[in-house]
Amino acid sequence: MSAEIINLRMVRKQKNRQDKEKTAEDNRRKYGRSKAEREAARQRRETLETHVDGHLLEKPDGPDAEPSDKATTDANTIEAEPSDPGSSGDRG
Repeated sequence: MSAEIINLRMVRKQKNRQDKEKTAEDNRRKYGRSKAEREAARQRRETLETHVDGHLLEKPDGPDAEPSDKATTDANTIEAEPSDPGSSGDRG
């Protein structure tokens, strides 16, 4: 008559895993959305964004925006300004 030897630490961990899985399953039922619901929300959000973007007066700066002349303007102002006021050719 030998009893089966069990490791109490392993039993406790297994019970904790089962409890967490049950809690996760309950939360999925309570808070989760179906794939169809998520897809419908995504489509609705995209439709609204397109609608709003179509009514903008000016297009925002972004990756699709046209390059501005700011880089050339900055380069021209840098060349026009002397680097050191004391190093000009006019002395005295």
